Amino acid sequence: MKGRALQVLQQAASEFVNRESNRTSLITVTNVSMDNRGLNAEIYISVFPKENTQAATEFLSRKRNDFREFMKKKLKLRAIPRVTFLADPNPAIGDTE
Repeated sequence: MKGRALQVLQQAASEFVNRESNRTSLITVTNVSMDNRGLNAEIYISVFPKENTQAATEFLSRKRNDFREFMKKKLKLRAIPRVTFLADPNPAIGDTE
């Protein structure tokens, strides 16, 4: 069940980011992790261009409450997790510097 919850949460996060971003950067949800109780989740993002990673992470952190409301409307989860947006520490394969 946890795997399904992670998949649904990642899909919802991708949809929310796509809807809310201003398109000056390409923001991709790369991974989601959740604690065993499903109360806290970390959503990892990659950003292109890389220089905008901090700004994108700060933007999504400010939008955390909006994302929580979005999840309440979209998802059928037992508990809506508290979300933290983080830059993905493992850049995608083929990422060039």
